[in-house]
Amino acid sequence: MIQEERNVAAEVLKAMAHPVRLGVIEVLAGGEKTITELYEELDCSQSMMSQQIKILCQQKLVAIRKEGTQKYCSLCNRDFLKLFDCMHKHLRKFLNFQD
Repeated sequence: MIQEERNVAAEVLKAMAHPVRLGVIEVLAGGEKTITELYEELDCSQSMMSQQIKILCQQKLVAIRKEGTQKYCSLCNRDFLKLFDCMHKHLRKFLNFQD
């Protein structure tokens, strides 16, 4: 990677570096969800969810489509789910987390 790519990659990783945002990506791995479904499933406020979705959208990790009054979220790039597999293995192997 060249320096510019490393800088942008760091910004994308920063966008993921929050428990709620990680939860959003994890939940959306199962398919499209409304903002309401996301904040209910992740047990946070609507305003908190809106802030977190905005950050994920800015880095093109999540896309939003509107249908009537509902906003539906989906993953832009399912390849990012591979990071979750790597993190899962790291937590278990090196940080002693259990399933």
